[in-house]
Amino acid sequence: MAIVSLNLGLSFEHPNNWRNKELERTDSLALLPDHPQATQILAYRQALRDWPSTEDYPDTRPVMGE
Repeated sequence: MAIVSLNLGLSFEHPNNWRNKELERTDSLALLPDHPQATQILAYRQALRDWPSTEDYPDTRPVMGE
C-alpha cells in the first residue's frame, strides 16, 4: 500500500483559531476610543465572541461592519 501526500496549497484552520487571531489582531484597536471605527470594532469583537454559540458557526464567519 502506498501513501500519497497531496499538497494542493489548501490549508485548514480551525474556526476557533481564526477567531482567536482576529481578537488578538483587534486588541489594540479596541483600546482606542477615538478610533474612527471604534463602534464597529467593538461590535465585531462581540460578534467574534458570540459566534461559536450561533447557528452560523462555523460556516459563516463574522465580518466587521455588519
